[in-house]
Amino acid sequence: MVATCRIYKKACPNGKVTLYLPKREYIDHITSVDPIEGIVLLDDEYLKQRHVYGHVIATFRYGREDDEVMGLKFVKELYLASQQIYPPPLQDDGQPMPAVQAGCKTQQKLMEKLGTNAYPFALQLPENAPHSVVLQPGPEEQGQPCGVYYEVRITVGNTQHDKGHKRNSMSMCSVRGARAQLVSSRQRAQSFKKDFLLSPNGLS
Repeated sequence: MVATCRIYKKACPNGKVTLYLPKREYIDHITSVDPIEGIVLLDDEYLKQRHVYGHVIATFRYGREDDEVMGLKFVKELYLASQQIYPPPLQDDGQPMPAVQAGCKTQQKLMEKLGTNAYPFALQLPENAPHSVVLQPGPEEQGQPCGVYYEVRITVGNTQHDKGHKRNSMSMCSVRGARAQLVSSRQRAQSFKKDFLLSPNGLS
């Protein structure tokens, strides 16, 4: 029997930066949250002096797109995690920080297959981040439904705050879910006692 593994791949419009994700659903285990681990394949000749950054963005839409008029937007973007993927950031002493090591086996296999231009990354979601939620739209509603969406965005720029250009940036949607605990906890209990006037004992 041959084991299969699904890999999600997306490249920017100019094909110079490619994102690989082993999965797109990340589970909240109450005590910890699955990290977002992936691989970015880069073209060194294209990058030159620019930097590559990875971001986890939560989009909160609280109104319909049809009602957005005169520049009013019913959507907010929250940057929950960011990381400089290439080149490695510098420490206080000016030396480059140790490169991020491939955490899962899928990352390791991709690193071996893609070669030296593949760079791993790991982004950690905050434990208090909301779960992915989508409200079912009505039959006549158009546009993006209300809810909370997550996406992994890769940008190329000189600083972390550069939004990047569409030709060298890409984003891939992801889901943050929750899983119920399998270990059952002790049920709450409370005792009551009723005393009777003509009886020496009570009723519990």
